[in-house]
Amino acid sequence: MAALLASFLVELPATAQTEADNPLNTSNNPLTPKMAFQLHNYAQPVLTGRPSSGADQAYLRFVLPHDALGVDQIMRVSMPVVASSWDPHGAVNGVGDLTAFDMAVFHLGFAKVGIGPLVVVPTASAPALGASKWQAGAQTVVSAPHSWGLTTLLASYQQTFDGTLQTLTVQPLLFYNLGDGFYLRSTGISSFDLGKNAVVPIGLGLGRVFELPSRATINLFVEPQYSVVQSGIGVPAFQIFAGVVVQLPLTRH
Repeated sequence: MAALLASFLVELPATAQTEADNPLNTSNNPLTPKMAFQLHNYAQPVLTGRPSSGADQAYLRFVLPHDALGVDQIMRVSMPVVASSWDPHGAVNGVGDLTAFDMAVFHLGFAKVGIGPLVVVPTASAPALGASKWQAGAQTVVSAPHSWGLTTLLASYQQTFDGTLQTLTVQPLLFYNLGDGFYLRSTGISSFDLGKNAVVPIGLGLGRVFELPSRATINLFVEPQYSVVQSGIGVPAFQIFAGVVVQLPLTRH
C-alpha cells in the first residue's frame, strides 16, 4: 500500500497537469470540488459457487463539495435504487442500503487527500439486498493528476454496531487519457468481508467525457471486470460496471 501511495504522488513539476487544465482528470477525480450526479450499475451474471444465480445493482449517487467550519470537504450519498438478486428458486427486487460519507480534503503537493467518517443505513427492502444492520467506519482517498491521466486510491473500513460484519474495501483507480475525450480505465473494487469472503476484480474499460458550454461535463463509461481472487460463496466472478456522471460547476457566495 505504501508503494502504491508513493507512486501516485510522484510527478515532475514540469510535466504535471492540473485538474483545471484537463477535463478528463477533473471528471474522473472523486476529489474534484464540483457537484455531481452519478448513475452507476454493476451487472453480476456469474456468482462463485452459485450456478444460475446473479445480481444487479444500480446506484444513484450525489456528490456535494462544501466548506463547513472553513475546511474543504466532499460529501457523497449512495443509494442502490434498483437492486436485484436471483437464483433458481426466484428473484428478489427492491432497494439496497444507503451509504454516506463526508471527507475533509487537503492538498499534498500535486495530490489531494480526503479522509472522513462513513455510515451505512439499513434501508434494504430484503435481506438479500443489504446487511440489514447499521454500520459505521471511515473512508479515505488519495488522488494525483498526471500529464497522461489520473491515479487514485480509495480505501474504506466499516463494521456493524454489533461487530458481526467487518468489511475492508480497496479500490485503485487508473485512468489513461486518449484523444478526443476518450480514456481507458481500470477501477475494480477489492472487497474483504473479514473472516468470510474476498473478491479482487481487475477491469479494463473505455470512457468518454463531453464538455458542455456551461462548464458542466458528462462522463460515460463501461468496464468489464474479472475477479482474479474469488473466495467465498456468492462473490462475483465476472461483472460489468457501467455508468454516467454529470458534473456541475458549483459557485460559492
